[in-house]
This record gives sequence, structure tokens and C-alpha cells, in this order.
Amino acid sequence: MSAYRNGELFRATGLTLNSSTNHVTANTTNDTTGRTGAIDISRVSNGLLVVTIANAPTGTNPTLAIFFDVLDAYSSWVQTSPATSIGGVVVSAAGTTYGVINNGYQMTNLGRIRWTVGGTDTPTFTGVSFSIHGRP
Repeated sequence: MSAYRNGELFRATGLTLNSSTNHVTANTTNDTTGRTGAIDISRVSNGLLVVTIANAPTGTNPTLAIFFDVLDAYSSWVQTSPATSIGGVVVSAAGTTYGVINNGYQMTNLGRIRWTVGGTDTPTFTGVSFSIHGRP
């Protein structure tokens, strides 16, 4: 079944998020397409970004803010998710969070998931999974 048919545009599992990386297009394979690079959002008008963190984070006072960006005509990434993080909250423990993404700012049909890790003593989030489900 294709990504379009079941509505899943992107899936990546078992990721490690820390301050040395900041977005999934950096050599992360999309399990629905087998490709790396920006996420094709051309077939959807809105969607849901679901983030699952399987393991307790390491470090002192670890925080994880997750964002969704789209590429504009000048090759600049524009944040389209809430200012604090998807779902309006910063994550600090294992669990699941989600947020709505829409194409109100869709400019080139390409999107990416981006994050910021905060805290001290090398904060790291492991066992992270991202999935994007959309509606035409």
C-alpha cells in the first residue's frame, strides 16, 4: 500500500536526538518511501505529526522542542508549527506528543521535522519515532 493510500507520509523509528543533530532530513530514511531528504507534503492539505519517545532522556533537566518547517521559494526553511513546539509543549520525559500540521504556508511542497534539545550534562533522547499522517 502506498503512502498516499494509507495517509502516512513519513515514518522513522529508533532515532537518537541530541544537540549534534537538529532535523530528520539529515540522513534519516523515510520508512514509507525508502528515501532521505525533505518530506514530500504535496499530496496533503493537513496532517498530524506524532512523536513517540520510548526511553527516559539522559542529562540534567532535558527538554525536547519539536517543530515542523516548510521550504520557501528562496530555499529558506519557515517554521509553521507553534512557537514552543508541536502540540504547544516541550517534552521532558518518555511518552507521546502530537501536533497538527497544515499547508497554509506550503510553498514548495517540501517539509521537515526539526528539534531543539535543551538541558545540561549532554541531554539525549533515544528510541524516538516520528510519523506524519495526512489528508488530501
